[in-house]
Amino acid sequence: MLYIHENIKAKDMIKKVVLTLTTLLVSSAALAANSTQTIETEPNTNFVITPSMAYRYDVFKWSIPSDRFPQHKLSELVWKNHIVQPSIKIETEPKPKQFTFLGQAKYGYILKNPSKSWDYDWYSSDEKTSELHSKTKSYVRGNILDLSGAVGYSVNLLENNLLTFYVGYDYTDYRNKDYGCFQLLDINELTISYNQLISKYYFKNQVPWVGLSLETQLNNKFSIIPTIKYYSFKYIGRGYWLFRTDYEQNPSFKHNAKGYGLGVEIDFLYKYSNNLDFKIGLETKKFKMKNGNVKTFYSEKEKKSAMFNFGKKVSDTNKLYGLNLISSSISVGFRYKI
Repeated sequence: MLYIHENIKAKDMIKKVVLTLTTLLVSSAALAANSTQTIETEPNTNFVITPSMAYRYDVFKWSIPSDRFPQHKLSELVWKNHIVQPSIKIETEPKPKQFTFLGQAKYGYILKNPSKSWDYDWYSSDEKTSELHSKTKSYVRGNILDLSGAVGYSVNLLENNLLTFYVGYDYTDYRNKDYGCFQLLDINELTISYNQLISKYYFKNQVPWVGLSLETQLNNKFSIIPTIKYYSFKYIGRGYWLFRTDYEQNPSFKHNAKGYGLGVEIDFLYKYSNNLDFKIGLETKKFKMKNGNVKTFYSEKEKKSAMFNFGKKVSDTNKLYGLNLISSSISVGFRYKI
């Protein structure tokens, strides 16, 4: 009887252990399934860091009209700048049906030897006649700060294509410094040494924009990302004409303008590993003024002069005749995913 009782007790214990193990196994399986589902549905966010080095060429110019004959130019300044520009870009990797964020900073150095500016002045004797009477050349150096931020949303487009819509904002602080003065019209003579700073022209540009990019996988290693952007800009420029005694120097004049622009970028990517891509980028953009004005600040001496009082300088504020910037660059860098 004792043996039978102990046997029954052992069987009951075995049943309890089996029941407990079964419960644990079922619970573990449920938790594993739950974890798998969580892993499958949670987005995997990668940050992408892109350092690069660019060579950039800018053609920037503005012009003002004649006081007496507004249909003619009175003066025009043209800068052709060669620029070396390192940059860093940080973004979340674009993925289908997800938002992406990016920020970028660039700092450019204007190279003095190849960079030049030209100053043109015209004389208008009547409404139909305008004659160039001065053309000078200077060398340029300076620096440029570009900041950019954007938010985008990506969707799949056909096979191996990722379409991303962007809304962004750019800020530029551009500083030109002109050295020396060579008169190119008639006399061909260096009138001020190229070591002498003669003028400074600084401008800031605030640029909201919208853009569209299409990432296409060409094969397992190569991909291409073309991007098109539409800009709307607000521009403030200040000039300091250091050798002009008839102008104030804080500043000599101020420009305000608004306009629009278009830009195209193409990035070529080579996949070196899962986390590293090599990149070559091409970019060009053009800004054009829609409307703008110039305000001149005369020195106290000039305000008291007979020329000023007799009305030959009609107003301190006039419309800008034109203002535009064309910028093109090529860059080399790499994209590192973390």
